[in-house]
Amino acid sequence: MGGWFVVTNRNHSGETPAPAARPGDIAPISERQLALLWERRASRSRALRTDQGARVRVLYPGRPGVTAGPDFRDAVLLVEGAGLVQGDVEVHLRQRDWLAHGHQRDPNYNGVALHVALEPDATPAVTVSGVIPPVVALRALVDAANDDAAEPSDATRCQLWRMLATHGYRQPQSASEMRTLLNRAGDDRFLSRSRLAADWLAGHPIDQLLWEAICQALGYRHNQHPMLLLAASMPIAALCPAVRRFPSEQRPPALAAWLTAWAGFGTDYRWMERWPPPAGLGLPLETGQWRLFRVRPANHPRRRLLGAAAIVARHCAGGLAAGLYRRALSGRPKELTDALAVPDASDGLTAPIGAGRARDIAVNAVLPNLHAWRLASNDPRGAGALLELYRAYGALPANEITRQMTQSLQPHDWGRPASNARRQQGLLHLQRLLAGQSRPEPI
Repeated sequence: MGGWFVVTNRNHSGETPAPAARPGDIAPISERQLALLWERRASRSRALRTDQGARVRVLYPGRPGVTAGPDFRDAVLLVEGAGLVQGDVEVHLRQRDWLAHGHQRDPNYNGVALHVALEPDATPAVTVSGVIPPVVALRALVDAANDDAAEPSDATRCQLWRMLATHGYRQPQSASEMRTLLNRAGDDRFLSRSRLAADWLAGHPIDQLLWEAICQALGYRHNQHPMLLLAASMPIAALCPAVRRFPSEQRPPALAAWLTAWAGFGTDYRWMERWPPPAGLGLPLETGQWRLFRVRPANHPRRRLLGAAAIVARHCAGGLAAGLYRRALSGRPKELTDALAVPDASDGLTAPIGAGRARDIAVNAVLPNLHAWRLASNDPRGAGALLELYRAYGALPANEITRQMTQSLQPHDWGRPASNARRQQGLLHLQRLLAGQSRPEPI
C-alpha cells in the first residue's frame, strides 16, 4: 500500500501562470485555485479517472502542504484495481510542469501517489525512486466548480468510518455521540504523546525535553526541525546557570542574543563582552538550515527566539518543569497559558508568543510531557491533574486539518462538535490514524 497524497506548489519560486484561454476552452485558472478545487471538490466527484482509465474515489483529499514537497499530504483514495491507496498528491496546471519544476530530482516527492493536472499529456512524472504516479485529469472538478454539493457523500463518509472502526472508533449517529467520540480520541492523542515523552525521558532530563518541545512548537511547520536542532545544541542545563549570573532585567536580552547568534541570524556581536556565551554549547546552525520562503514576518524564527528567551528567563531559577508544573497545578488554563505567552515586544511589532500560540504549546507540548514526568515520578495524582487541565482548555486556533476532518466525518447540520482543545485534538488523532501513523508526531 502506498503513502498519502500531497498537492503542492510551495517550493516553486512562483505560481505556474494560467494557460491562455482558447476558443471553447475553460476560463483561465491559477494553480492555487486548482489546488483549492482539489481540496474542496475532489471527495465529491465521481468522474475522476487515471490516465489508464481506472476510476478514482477520493475519501480524503489530504492536508495542504506548507513546506517543500507535494501540495497535499495524507490523502486516502480508492483506486479501481488497486484498492485503498494512501499517499501524497501533486497538483499542476499542465502535466509537463512536473519536469519543469524539477520534481524528478527532489526526494520530497517520492511519496506522491497521484499526480493531478488540468491539462494531461504524454510527459511522464517520474520520482527520484523511479516510480511513475498515475495521472488524473482535473477537468471534471473545474466543470463541476459551480455545482451545489456542500459536503462529501454519505458513501465516502461511511468508508472513512469503516477505516476508523478498525482502530476502535465506530461511526457516531448524532452530534452528541460525535462529541463523546472526539473526547475519547482527544484523550488517546494526549496519552500517546505522554507515552512517547516517557520513552524520551529515559535519556533526557525533563527540563531539556520541555525546552526542545517548546522550541519545536515555536518553529511552526516550516522550521520545527532547525528549532529542535537549536534547542539540542543549546541545552537548557548550560543556559540557565550562565544567565543567572546577570540581573533579572538582563536575562531575556542575553538569552535572545545567544539564541539568535547560534541560530545563524546574529550580525552584531558587540554583546559578547557584556554577555559572554556559556560553555557547553554545541555547534551553531547555518542560515541555510532555516526555511524562510513565504514565512510571514510575525512567524520568522528570529522573532520566536525572543519568546523562547523570555520563557527560559522566567524559569531559570527554579527550573523549567518545576515552574510550569506549579502554574499547571492551579487548575486554570489561563495560568499555564500566561506562563508561556510573551505578549510584549520591545519593537512594538507582533507579540513573540501570543495567547493563541501559548495555548497550542501548552496543549501539544507542555502538558503531555509534564504528564509523563509525573508518572515517571510515581505521582499519579499530579499526572491526573495535568490531564484534567488539558480537558479544561477551550478551543485552539482552527487549522486546515480540523476543518477538513470536520467536513469529511460529519454532516453539516451537526454544527461544530469540536468546540474545545480536547475535541480538536481528537480530530487530529483521527487524521493521524487515517494517515496510517501509529505513533504521534513529535512536538
